[in-house]
Amino acid sequence: MGKLRSLKQQLDVLRGRYEGFRVESAADRDECMRVLDEVRRLELKRVKGRSVLESAAFVDVDVDDVLLAVRDTAEDRIVGCIRSTPAAQIATLQSSRDEYQIDKLAPDLLDRTQVLTRFAMLRSHRSTLASYVIMRELYRDSLARGLLISLQSCEPGLYATYLRLGFRPMGSVHQSSLGGFRIPMVHVHHDRDHMERVGTPLVKELPRDRPLPTEGIEWYREMEAREGRIDPGVAFHETNDGADSQGEAEVHAWLTEGLSDKGRAELLRNALEVNCTDGDVVIAAGDGGRFLGFVLDGVVEVKTGDRVVRMLGEGELFGEIALVLDRPRTVDIVAAGDDTRVLLLSQTALTRLSTGADQVQVWRNIARVLATRLPYTT
Repeated sequence: MGKLRSLKQQLDVLRGRYEGFRVESAADRDECMRVLDEVRRLELKRVKGRSVLESAAFVDVDVDDVLLAVRDTAEDRIVGCIRSTPAAQIATLQSSRDEYQIDKLAPDLLDRTQVLTRFAMLRSHRSTLASYVIMRELYRDSLARGLLISLQSCEPGLYATYLRLGFRPMGSVHQSSLGGFRIPMVHVHHDRDHMERVGTPLVKELPRDRPLPTEGIEWYREMEAREGRIDPGVAFHETNDGADSQGEAEVHAWLTEGLSDKGRAELLRNALEVNCTDGDVVIAAGDGGRFLGFVLDGVVEVKTGDRVVRMLGEGELFGEIALVLDRPRTVDIVAAGDDTRVLLLSQTALTRLSTGADQVQVWRNIARVLATRLPYTT
């Protein structure tokens, strides 16, 4: 079934079902605003701020932008969009320097660098190749404009996707101003060697009939030589098949008990381990329920305002209620100590299970957790 779906998606692209383009008309821009609003307000439940384009990294600052979109021609509607902003226009703002690590750029590269400040895809099209088509359009547009570098700050749930597209960590995971974690990332547009190494299909867009700019590649290599290999502060979770597997299973038991070995591996694929510092807000009240997780080491506090209503320790699940009920978080989940380590799973992990038995079992596990949490709403 998976192979048939993959073949259909490839045929959709070959037949031109998804059309990527730069937004020029007011009507297309309005449609992109509706897509951003649906994802931001209705799905993420983020209602803070006055505009769907407002960014926590540069609130109340007028900036230029380029808006790219992808249209589903079969449905004749825009289903996703990406907004980019010139790095030079926000480079003096401390909030932007913190969020995107702009300070690490060589000054002479600022005018040839963009910051990706909004990316939204309707839920109905996330399992299609519409996301790839719009990223391909972004890359083509960036090359055509002579840009060397793209910066962005991504949620942990999207980290694996961006790595496969050729992005690399720009710095360590940090606390978002809205709560939760963000990872600063960089794409050096002309680094063919790296793009071929990670196997991104975007490498096909690089011309082979002329020399490519090297300034971006030289900057990145000099930064690595100066600062060492960048540690993003997160790691993909590895499952054990050997002697430690039983101990690992006990840590996962709230979520993975009763799953087949295959189902367990599918559920935990691309799950990220995050090392927290004391006071880190792992989940913020008011945010949408796009992921869940559990405590690998240490303790997290469930807080309503300044009041701690529950402590969760090793192996305990959090974030499941908002995800299941599709509503905003009503409490904060806060790391209690510098030795706290959590595992975060994206919403899609629950739909990744390939067998009916595993699907039933994981929801049974979540239901069992919910039954113990009725007074709490994480």
